[in-house]
Amino acid sequence: MIELLQLGLFATAFLIVYPMASVNSQSSVHDIVKTKNSERFIVDYDASNKNRREPLVYNFSKPIPTNWQMTIQNNLSYTDIENAKTVVKIQEPSPSDKFIELAMFSDRTGKFWVAINTNESGYIRVYEQDKDGWSRDQPIFVAHANNQGLTITNGKRIIIDKLSLNDFIVGSVSIYGKDQVNDANNTNGGTISFEVLFGNPAESPLYYMPLITIIATGAILLVLLYRKKRD
Repeated sequence: MIELLQLGLFATAFLIVYPMASVNSQSSVHDIVKTKNSERFIVDYDASNKNRREPLVYNFSKPIPTNWQMTIQNNLSYTDIENAKTVVKIQEPSPSDKFIELAMFSDRTGKFWVAINTNESGYIRVYEQDKDGWSRDQPIFVAHANNQGLTITNGKRIIIDKLSLNDFIVGSVSIYGKDQVNDANNTNGGTISFEVLFGNPAESPLYYMPLITIIATGAILLVLLYRKKRD
């Protein structure tokens, strides 16, 4: 009887402490809003100061299959160190090792890369720009769709277009910035926000709005440049 009572007390304590630990591990995540076809959240700057072995991980309510788009608005303030960066990994649910990785460096260089990891090909950087590789003018846009593959914009233009991944299911997003535990901090303020729309595009007329905005902005700039040259 005493053993059963001790076991019950232990189980009760575990149920109390474990949710608190889960909340504390997500203390940098706030303003979480979930709907039938979307999920959005905001992450504080200290996520970029975590190391790659212990990143901040946001798990979605349920896996998001096939048709989805993610907008990432980087409003972080970077420290004045060389190679200050934030790395975002969009990951499939475990045990899959498939992920999409984006690295956004400080405005000092604007270095940016996109990498893909799959079982078939391993880790490959599919886009890399050492200077002015991304912009805060528009959110970074990542999308995957049936028969369309992966599309990514860098806040200025499309940099990855219809890259085949043989499907991609979103399970979580992880964020870090340090390669080693003792590295200097990457950020000292601001936030980075995420919004994911998913499901049947026909059910949401806003599904492709970020991509349409990028294309329209690019078209306007081309027209203005053309007119300037003629003048």
